[in-house]
Amino acid sequence: MVGGVDVFFVCGSPKSGTTWLQRILDAHPEICCSGEGHFIDRFSAPVAAVVRTYNASLAVEARSVYEGRPYYEPIDQPEFDEVMRGFIRNRLAARACAATRWIGDKTPSYVRRLEQLHRLFPAAKVFHIVRDPRDVAVSRMGHSHRAGLTEALVPGAEQHELAIQGAVRLWTEAVTAADAFSRAHPGLLHEVRYRDLHDDPIAETAKLFEFLGAPADPVIVQQVVAATSFEALAGRPAGQEDLSSFLRKGMPGDWRDRLDADDARRIEESCGELMRQKRFA
Repeated sequence: MVGGVDVFFVCGSPKSGTTWLQRILDAHPEICCSGEGHFIDRFSAPVAAVVRTYNASLAVEARSVYEGRPYYEPIDQPEFDEVMRGFIRNRLAARACAATRWIGDKTPSYVRRLEQLHRLFPAAKVFHIVRDPRDVAVSRMGHSHRAGLTEALVPGAEQHELAIQGAVRLWTEAVTAADAFSRAHPGLLHEVRYRDLHDDPIAETAKLFEFLGAPADPVIVQQVVAATSFEALAGRPAGQEDLSSFLRKGMPGDWRDRLDADDARRIEESCGELMRQKRFA
């Protein structure tokens, strides 16, 4: 908890809808969900390297100056975790307001760091969004194109192949890691499918709030759904593509029009069993 406020985290494979999910949660009047803190990979991990160097230098001085009896003990895991916990608490609290009862951060890569987050915040709940890997690949191609890799949309081009390979690898890693965490910590992870959130936003949004324990009465849910629809966020209808926008198209199943048969087959072969488990095949 952060000052009596419950903590949660949002994760998933990149281009799976994590930003949409974050905005849905953030639109609730009692929930604050920011993005993207990257608390583990960009802060905790580098600081851990500094601590290892610090501990090593203390050990050298203890041997050479204090005959093995140093004034300061090395920083151990509990002390390090308390420093990280305080940093994350402060960062999360910076966006909270008086009405906030649940506070979280969306960073896709948390899906590979769930055990570390759980060690820091044992009661924290986790949202994982999963999307058809074929659509993830198409979205990654569009993102690469927007970043200047224009051949990402050209079948057979190196940039295209790299986009698909990266999407498959990260999707498989994310789904595997989320499933493992869910098995190890029953009740702490809620998984939502992108398609379900798209097809029935009222029901799925209510489930998100209920998982946290936040009010999910129809008025709040309807207001949140209206405020976070593709049309509201992008300013155009879902299905109307804009390759220059982060919110490219907002349509599940777009892979049928954008992937050729060979690309679709390769993704299905790589992700087949997990796709069946997640009802994408």
